[in-house]
Amino acid sequence: MLAVASPRMSDGREEIVQAVVEETLDRPFATLRQQLAERLSQEFAAAEEKAAQAADAARNMALEALEHAVRRIRQASSITEVGVALLETASPYCARAALLVHKGECFVGWRTGKAIAANDLADAWARLQIPLSKAPALAQVVESRDAVISLRLADHLSPELVEILSPAPEKKAYLFPLLLRQKVVAILYADGSAEADGVQAAALGLLCSVAEAWIEILSSRPSVAPQRETAGPARLELSGGQPRPGPPGWESLPPAERDIHLRAQRFARVLVADLQLYRAPEIREGKKTGNLYGRLKEEIDKSREVYQRKFGPSLTGGVDYFHLELVHTVAGDQEELLGPDYPGPIAEPIFG
Repeated sequence: MLAVASPRMSDGREEIVQAVVEETLDRPFATLRQQLAERLSQEFAAAEEKAAQAADAARNMALEALEHAVRRIRQASSITEVGVALLETASPYCARAALLVHKGECFVGWRTGKAIAANDLADAWARLQIPLSKAPALAQVVESRDAVISLRLADHLSPELVEILSPAPEKKAYLFPLLLRQKVVAILYADGSAEADGVQAAALGLLCSVAEAWIEILSSRPSVAPQRETAGPARLELSGGQPRPGPPGWESLPPAERDIHLRAQRFARVLVADLQLYRAPEIREGKKTGNLYGRLKEEIDKSREVYQRKFGPSLTGGVDYFHLELVHTVAGDQEELLGPDYPGPIAEPIFG
């Protein structure tokens, strides 16, 4: 007679079998899953670290390139060299670059970057004359004294300019002003390639700010000797008004004392140029509100302290050249724009 297993016995065997299977398969799979998860986590972390290192390296290279470009411009010993350096250093940040110079009611072509010159357009650019009445985008730069982005259309940039650069209505043109004594004296034109925009406006704006500040310094230097000019088809001549004369009476000083005044002037201009370069947005806002000192108090006080340590009133006959340069260059000869809290010059001139 056959023995029939009771349901309870059958259920017990099934539980044993299930436990054996779980012991044999699930635990190794669980361990494998955990190892795989840990390995993937490590690989993702390594990949993220590698990407971060690559991003840091690329960012450092970009900063080094931009720093080199700034040094290149500030090594210029003449306004012509500044223009050449600006065009050369602008080339990595756009497809094409060229300079227009403001002459009366027109803009005239000066020089082009390598990309335009390579297409045999340099001569045509040098002959270019654009009436402001036919170039609303250029007129807007002159009026606003700020960068303008325009479509490459004849009724925006002028027919003459579009004819040289070839029409591309869907593409943008970037116009960066160069100011001298608060007037737009030149414009850097930049555009991208035919396939893409490719214009790094922030970098070009920075380079133009550096060039602008350095032009301001060079144009204010006394022309005691002819300046070395870069060889080329034409000098860069900018009409931004006459330089501000020195304090009355200093021409009668002995040469050694006059040299101290000249060095103090130049040092003040460098300090103020750095303010213009690194605090341009605050300067624009301060002018709008009539409170430049309120917007730049910390920076102005630090620069003034540096100036006073190097050229105190006793060295310069009581003349505060930092104050004079701040009023002239930053406030556009409108001292009231510095605001009610501005302390004024450290000492009054005592020439006699």
